[in-house]
Amino acid sequence: MTALASYLLGSIPTALLAARLAGRPDPRTVGTGNAGATNVAVSVHPLAGLAVFLIDVGKGYLAGIAGLGIGGPGVAAFCALAAVGGQIAPVFAGFRGGKGVATTFGGYIALHPVIALVALGLWALTSLAIMRRFVLGTIVTLIVLIPIAAIAADWSLVGYATGVTVIGIVAHRHDLAAWRRGEMPTVREALRNNRRRT
Repeated sequence: MTALASYLLGSIPTALLAARLAGRPDPRTVGTGNAGATNVAVSVHPLAGLAVFLIDVGKGYLAGIAGLGIGGPGVAAFCALAAVGGQIAPVFAGFRGGKGVATTFGGYIALHPVIALVALGLWALTSLAIMRRFVLGTIVTLIVLIPIAAIAADWSLVGYATGVTVIGIVAHRHDLAAWRRGEMPTVREALRNNRRRT
């Protein structure tokens, strides 16, 4: 029941609601076509994107904290994972949601705040300096967090890390295909393209 509630929490279509409140088009039909904070920031307003990001982080955090209080680390990990699943495939929005990155981060904050900080640093390093692409930085970070969780935490966090990595790769499969075709822009190119859309 707690996992179902977590999935429903994750399914709240924050990006769609933000666009609707602002009188703007469904973010899935404009910009990158993604119902996430970045696309809302570009297609609606930067403050709307920030609000969507914080709420989506909160989904993962609340699901994890609730699970922790109800059944301990194992239940917490499962609930946080369910919230990520809801963010990516929301029942309230035709199962077409975002990529789940912010909600994944929120889950890490609830389950292991130190590793959440490590994740943020890794993402910045890989996205901006090493891979120079946001999607690749995200995927590399998710993968690297699995052994980190195995060293620093227990099986429940390893399960969460593995689960969100698999889900993340599936959610980003079209982006990864574009990268293999040589069509994925660098961070600089993506930012320049976003400025042109505004």
